[in-house]
Amino acid sequence: MESSRLKLNTDKTEVLLLDNNPSTWNDSWWPTSLGAAPTPTTQVRNLGIILDSALNMTQQVNAVSSSCYNTLYMLCKIFKWIPVETRKTVTHALVSSRLDFSNALYAGTTAKLQKRMQRNQNASARLILDVPRRNHISAHLGELHWLPVLKRITFKLLTHAHKALQNTGPAYLNDRLTFHTPVRQLCSASLALVCVPRIHRTTTGGRSFSHLATKTWNSLPLQLRQTQDLLTFRKRLKTWLFAQ
Repeated sequence: MESSRLKLNTDKTEVLLLDNNPSTWNDSWWPTSLGAAPTPTTQVRNLGIILDSALNMTQQVNAVSSSCYNTLYMLCKIFKWIPVETRKTVTHALVSSRLDFSNALYAGTTAKLQKRMQRNQNASARLILDVPRRNHISAHLGELHWLPVLKRITFKLLTHAHKALQNTGPAYLNDRLTFHTPVRQLCSASLALVCVPRIHRTTTGGRSFSHLATKTWNSLPLQLRQTQDLLTFRKRLKTWLFAQ
């Protein structure tokens, strides 16, 4: 910033310490040339995503869930006069799109958070099809051709993994995944498996893209792993997820 003759606007600057204990912040870490050291915040918003210091996505899921329920509450007042096909379109635009936005970040989160997002999807399906609250919803999700939330997260994660392995994604993801190449000529060379990186912490490291995407990719059937065309891969992947 000094070389570019820029000055930091402290009123528009937030500092997030990625640590389970934000109190470990030390003012000496802050460059003195930028002015007084700020007080770290517990969460920040970037590109519509709320990131907290522990990266557990709790605040983001709470915000998305609350927004979806508020939207569904308003839609339920007018849906009885709207045909089913129009309900699908409106719900996809106002609710499902929020659940799907950057949902690869929810991979590896707790079952409690994923269940809360699933309740949003269930409520959307009930509203579209006029399903009573006590009825099971699984069959109706299939009627709408909707994957459950957890499988939609897996779908997005594997889509990014496919792009990274085919070098069609962003460079910062392409460098994270590499196909397994045995030293000797073995049968595994044609299985399209990906090298699983080592992790230091099972909670945070296990949720990293390089580790979680690799483990999920290696669990796919051989036909899916060997599919190079993205559109064909997405179609086969969705069919496979519906069958699970």
